[in-house]
Amino acid sequence: MNRYAIAFLLVAIGAGPAFAASAVNNDSEPRTLVVTEGSTKSDLVLSPGETVDFCPAGCFVTFPNGDRQALTGSETIEITGGQATIN
Repeated sequence: MNRYAIAFLLVAIGAGPAFAASAVNNDSEPRTLVVTEGSTKSDLVLSPGETVDFCPAGCFVTFPNGDRQALTGSETIEITGGQATIN
């Protein structure tokens, strides 16, 4: 039984990034998202065409137009024409 618990824990840890939110910049210029996790704020700069995984445990994101959204870590953000949409 203990072996199964350890195996499950290792699979869950390895699958962590699979549950992270992702952001893709479809624009031809860099775009910046402000990511707040707990009390830590950081700028996430996406180059044109770049896709980044972030926010594995939930966070708040401020989009280029100033809108703010809570993420659980399973969303995909697409930036096109300076506008962000969440899928």
